Amino acid sequence: MASDFTYFRRVEFSDTDTAGLIHFSSMLRYMEEAEHAFYRSLGLPGYEWTEDQVFGIPRVLVTCEFLAPLRYGEEVEVYLVVREVRTKAIRYEARFTREDESGRTLVAQGSMTVVCATRRHGERDWVGTEIPKDLRNQIDPVS
Repeated sequence: MASDFTYFRRVEFSDTDTAGLIHFSSMLRYMEEAEHAFYRSLGLPGYEWTEDQVFGIPRVLVTCEFLAPLRYGEEVEVYLVVREVRTKAIRYEARFTREDESGRTLVAQGSMTVVCATRRHGERDWVGTEIPKDLRNQIDPVS
């Protein structure tokens, strides 16, 4: 069973602000990229379009504390940990680090709660649904 995942990402020019530092929204996107890479590593989709409906795992709560700057061209390691699994929701924690002259530096840390949801084609509202068994059977929270 999987309880953590490591994802590497290079900071691109489009990820930065006018000061050349990573824009806060990019860090949230990196956390989501790590989550979807985690699902792919398990052989599972994080989003699925079928004949009848759409299945997704939208974020309902995201936090991120910025501790040190990231700059264009630097590589960031996103370490994602499954912290809690409920009937319809999963809570992840993420640690963002970069390699520098002092070793690995923690640049940010955050958390993200996602829920499983479906929406029938032609309908507007999403409905919460249980975590699919193929996902639930492959993840295990770290306490």
